[in-house]
Amino acid sequence: MIFSCKAEIIHHQKKGPGLYRLDFHAPEICRSARPGQFLHLKVVDRGYDPLLRRPFSIYDLNRENGLLSVTYKVVGLGTEILSRKGQGETLEVMGPLGRPFTLWEEDESIIMVAGGVGYAPLNFLARELLKKKVKVEVLLGARKLEELVGEEDLKQLGIFPEVAVEEGTRGFAGRVTDLLKRKLDEQSFHRLYSCGPCSMLKEVALISRERALKGEVSLESIMACGVGACLGCAFPVKEDGIKDEHETTAEGQLQKASYKRVCVEGPTFSLEEVF
Repeated sequence: MIFSCKAEIIHHQKKGPGLYRLDFHAPEICRSARPGQFLHLKVVDRGYDPLLRRPFSIYDLNRENGLLSVTYKVVGLGTEILSRKGQGETLEVMGPLGRPFTLWEEDESIIMVAGGVGYAPLNFLARELLKKKVKVEVLLGARKLEELVGEEDLKQLGIFPEVAVEEGTRGFAGRVTDLLKRKLDEQSFHRLYSCGPCSMLKEVALISRERALKGEVSLESIMACGVGACLGCAFPVKEDGIKDEHETTAEGQLQKASYKRVCVEGPTFSLEEVF
């Protein structure tokens, strides 16, 4: 069930350059939320500007206290306004929205791959998998060291992630997908979860296919309505062997890809379905 409420901000902390964690009280949403789902926040400065809600992955929650957390990066007007909100102020929140991740059972071995703030939906997932006695390893990637997200929160869960920084200031010097290749050469896993820029996810999917590794990704998209009505977040998916909208049949006829709405049929998809 989807709820809409006015949520009080309990804590709002700057975690790095343009990076923030926001905790607010929304017990009804909290009770039914599952890893991989997202929230739609109405963030206005005055009047109706900006008009549209903004989607945020559920980063963490505390069902006992009714607290929900999101982690975000300031990228435009909405998130810039949000960054100025303080403790005690209220936000209009709608959720939980979208299709959650599949949770695997104990004795499974899971690897997660995150690019920058793409770690946001994976934190809640990691916590829930650990409750099910699943073995979890995490690779965090970023262009710059200050853009890494989630490292300290993972350590509090007892997970010590491997880090890839493209500028080479710490950990693996290069892209997180290159670190993934090395990791999979050294160790086998049952499943993979990933979130980050689309270009990164395509590379993750290619690497996974080469090793017959199944998994799921969380797609990032601009969502105007969040409930499937506006079709603004439609994303091409594979069906009947169609890889993309330019693929042709054996007879040379152009075929078009099918599309699914990220907000309701996602944001989680299988690797095979979208890349």
